[in-house]
Amino acid sequence: MRKSMLLENIKKARIRGKISYKFRPKDVQEKCPGFARSTYYSFLSRHIHGKEYKEYFIRYSRGIYSLKDDPVVNERSLLEFVS
Repeated sequence: MRKSMLLENIKKARIRGKISYKFRPKDVQEKCPGFARSTYYSFLSRHIHGKEYKEYFIRYSRGIYSLKDDPVVNERSLLEFVS
């Protein structure tokens, strides 16, 4: 599987409530299977602010991340704005 699929799987898991707002690579590995164990750790740690890769995640502390553009939070924000 391509790593871009991992990002899409993480977003889908957030929408379905399988992964909490803040998550660990182990959480992603459990809810989005199909990749090598090391892929989860390296993908999350590479795609944060200050790295040479595209920024997809916010790192709160070692091993704790959230999506930069979280689809669940963005949907709630939109619903609050419309209401």
